[in-house]
Amino acid sequence: MYNFEAIKAEMLARPPQIHIDSMYTTNSRLLTEALADFLPEECLFKPKNSKTSVCLGDTVPPGHHLPSRNAFTRRMWAGGSIQGFNGLTLDGREAVCIERIEDVKVHGSAGSEKIYVEVLRNYLKQHDFTQWQKRGPSELDLPIDLVEYDLNGIIEHRTLVFMRELSDENKIMNLKKEQKVVKAPNNPEHSVTLQPTPTLLFHYSALSYNAHRIHLDRSYCREVEGYRDLLVHGPLSLTLMLSVLESGLNGLGYEINKIDYRHLAPLYVDQTMRICCAPRASKSIEKQDGITGRNKWDVWIENQDGGLCVKGTVETMKISTVHNL
Repeated sequence: MYNFEAIKAEMLARPPQIHIDSMYTTNSRLLTEALADFLPEECLFKPKNSKTSVCLGDTVPPGHHLPSRNAFTRRMWAGGSIQGFNGLTLDGREAVCIERIEDVKVHGSAGSEKIYVEVLRNYLKQHDFTQWQKRGPSELDLPIDLVEYDLNGIIEHRTLVFMRELSDENKIMNLKKEQKVVKAPNNPEHSVTLQPTPTLLFHYSALSYNAHRIHLDRSYCREVEGYRDLLVHGPLSLTLMLSVLESGLNGLGYEINKIDYRHLAPLYVDQTMRICCAPRASKSIEKQDGITGRNKWDVWIENQDGGLCVKGTVETMKISTVHNL
């Protein structure tokens, strides 16, 4: 028997994990190259100063910060949110990621429980982090709203789900079970159709230091996890949605500022997916200080049967507004 209260207390007591890396362009370039065979050219990141590739001094493209290092087995990426896409620059200088567990919840009946872990990640320039430390507070006190404290960075919330090992009977049931088809509530204004291959999943796993066999080993997927084929990475599907939306915003004078998203159903390798985005009916939201220019978009991914697998809501802002906040 598991003592879930003890597990929760232990996880919440863990100190923040601090990771330091240099903001070079290599991984962003490699990710762009990996996606080039699957996305149309207009969806690939291009610097706004018309250079043909990512260069030092460019802002980190939306979704390119996502690769992370994890080593759990039965773990699924359920969703989350990201805010502050213009907060980091590929300038060769050091940046810091402070990761801490915010909450732990248990759902499900005895024997089939799932543990939902809420993780908060703050990405900051090393200089800003050092200045914050000089003020006296610990990493635990790092503010949720970085802008309020004149700190440039990205705030990310992740929801991870940890599950028990499946019985052989449940594995067989999962393999035979038909995936429920839930249709998207509206039609896209922009969409891109692609078919992820094992090569794409391998490249993304290598770039994200993710050796989870659920993305690499077909036998493992079927025999251990009960899935019929390799699964597309959760953060990869998020990056694809952001890339397609970026192309839809091209020339409109808007940039992505925030996304909230959820994974609803698995996306499989070698199966067609359609990445979609559409503006909300009521697009403009006026702030009390008179600054205007916030728009909301729906983004989602459908599988080959038209079933909704990932959905999200994106807030965009006028480029001048984003840069001045």
